[in-house]
Amino acid sequence: MNLQSPVSTYSISFPSIDCDQDLEQLAKELNGEVVDKNVIQLSGGLAKGLVKRSQIEADCCIRTWNLLFNYPVELCKPGIRSDNKSFSVIYVLTPDSFRLKSVGGHRQFNQTEARSTLIVANDIDLRFDVIPYYAVQAIEIRITTFWLARHFQQAGLPLENLLDRINEKEASLILSSICTTSVINNVNKVFEACMNTEPDNDHAGQLATSLILDFLHKAFNNQPPKVFGNHDAHFLKVMEAEAILKAHLQRNLPPVCAIAQQVSLSESTLKRHFKVIFGKNLYEYYLEKKMNLAKLLLLEQPLTVYEAANLMGYEKVSNFIWIFKKHHGFSPGSLKKRGLVNL
Repeated sequence: MNLQSPVSTYSISFPSIDCDQDLEQLAKELNGEVVDKNVIQLSGGLAKGLVKRSQIEADCCIRTWNLLFNYPVELCKPGIRSDNKSFSVIYVLTPDSFRLKSVGGHRQFNQTEARSTLIVANDIDLRFDVIPYYAVQAIEIRITTFWLARHFQQAGLPLENLLDRINEKEASLILSSICTTSVINNVNKVFEACMNTEPDNDHAGQLATSLILDFLHKAFNNQPPKVFGNHDAHFLKVMEAEAILKAHLQRNLPPVCAIAQQVSLSESTLKRHFKVIFGKNLYEYYLEKKMNLAKLLLLEQPLTVYEAANLMGYEKVSNFIWIFKKHHGFSPGSLKKRGLVNL
């Protein structure tokens, strides 16, 4: 992809997970390179970060995304028909920056930042919008009908509803549900196991299998997975706390105890559940959002470093420069000089 001529949004196709040729094609689309056979590394231009593939079983593969894009991007997953039915299970850990745009050509208008489980047959097109300058973290798991049947049997779960549903000819399988805190906790563990320098595929596979089987068993037996509106009140309160953090990106953050009091949680409960849901503590999350916003302002507006520091609520420019460089790996001044293309 040529990045010399700016466009409003780049369209990138991401193909199947388990084929080496498709991995090479995805690397080409992302302007990255394949290293260690299963890792796509991106070091600038379009994005920075990694895409990792983990082969769990012959018919179960995980692809983990951990990137930061420098441009608005539409990621497209084309539907592919096959005699051996396969499915994608998708967990988006950063729904504020990686949003489902359409399923099978039907536009999605729900822009909630709630984390959810999406299981969709691989003959259905999917499109996602990626917001630039923010972390994009997601997990795709490709499974087949044979994998599902085998693991349902091993777990002692009823197969009748499962096979009837996935073999329906008039409509391809599409299931989704908002994640509970416990599901998010396990999804975070799968992400960490896959993204480690030495991936733990066995642990990731066990957790992913448990997540998928539990979700499908409830969905196909009229036991909808719990949603946090009625069953997971802590989630809603943590979302309120996140909104407070985002409202203070251009000013000083209140003490955690004050935020906890505002959302009617104890400080320890807020810290614990926030870490489970977002994978980092409140201040780490706040600082990441704050520095990403600072980068965006410097790139899109004719600001001096002093003006940017002032906009972000810093009294001392030196403090802003030090934190910005620690977070991004380069100073705000070098960002202004080098521009977006070379980062």
